[in-house]
Amino acid sequence: MALMDGNLKFRLSRKMFVATAMACLVHMVSCQPKSLVPGKLPQGSIEQFPYRPVEISIHPLSRYWISPSGEMEIEARIEFLDRDGYPTRGIGRLELNLKDLDGKNVESWILPLSNFETNKSHFDRITRTYLIRLSLPNQDVPTRARLKVDLICPDGTTLTASDVLKEPQKPDSTERPQEPDVN
Repeated sequence: MALMDGNLKFRLSRKMFVATAMACLVHMVSCQPKSLVPGKLPQGSIEQFPYRPVEISIHPLSRYWISPSGEMEIEARIEFLDRDGYPTRGIGRLELNLKDLDGKNVESWILPLSNFETNKSHFDRITRTYLIRLSLPNQDVPTRARLKVDLICPDGTTLTASDVLKEPQKPDSTERPQEPDVN
């Protein structure tokens, strides 16, 4: 009889072990974590991300500049700020418009920041801004103009910033002034 009780206990404990193992396996399979790989984010996670941009600004380093080829260009630095006011990155479509001070459109550009490679290549880690060099095919641009930037976010909201660009700097002369002779 004692042998029978031991065999019964073994069978019951084995069944309990198998049942527990199956329950754990079902739990592990049904509760897989959602992927956080860029491009494979769960639906709705962009809107819930606490560090998404809620404001954009045109950084004071934005300016006209003369490229090495002698062409005038715009070096735009666009800063995205999260809800705490800290610089952050973001995705969406960045639309840049250069207007004269009367509001007449001079030039327009679009940058798809939803493309991860484009986003990464334009983000400057030092200034924590997006650096965008804008060519000006029409070189007859006003020396004072307003740059307007819109970020159209994935959820459809639009963040806007606008600022007057600094006047273009004249190229430095290659000649250095002579130092006065002190002897």
